[in-house]
Amino acid sequence: MTDASALETELELAAIVAVADNGVIGRDGEMPWHLPEDLQHFKETTMDHPVIMGRVTYEGILEAIGEPLPGRTTVVLTSRELETPENAVVARSLEEALRKAETAAENRHGGVDTAFVAGGATVYEGFLPALDRLVVTEVDRDPAGDTEFPDWDRDAWTEVDRDERDGFAFVEYVREA
Repeated sequence: MTDASALETELELAAIVAVADNGVIGRDGEMPWHLPEDLQHFKETTMDHPVIMGRVTYEGILEAIGEPLPGRTTVVLTSRELETPENAVVARSLEEALRKAETAAENRHGGVDTAFVAGGATVYEGFLPALDRLVVTEVDRDPAGDTEFPDWDRDAWTEVDRDERDGFAFVEYVREA
């Protein structure tokens, strides 16, 4: 696990995730549910911000929409060689991903103050000690899956917003100071 001090930044670092009651976030590289409202929430929340993700998550997005996330800079965390278009960059470490997100926030997104971490499980786990906020879609299901959100100490976080929907809720948590 990475020490949070190695990931210090002036940016607010927020994870954005949809997670089922049983902790599942994925199955076979995909989300085990289809919630159009959640996809719209993700788009609206992350638009015009840098978004850090792992290679498998990035490739899943490419397969689904044919390109990296429009209107955002995608920072792809991978040890593999990867060709990326202009709005995506490769990083080899958590620290490099954060530096590239900082550069994108300043130079491509008008000085926004937040970067989002968008999965998968290993990327969430690596950034968890440094996260300031969690933007969680809590899905009221227990699907089978092969990827789970890492364990997190709920006592270290305060729920600051909850928007209940049919079968899920948009919830925000902030880390206790």
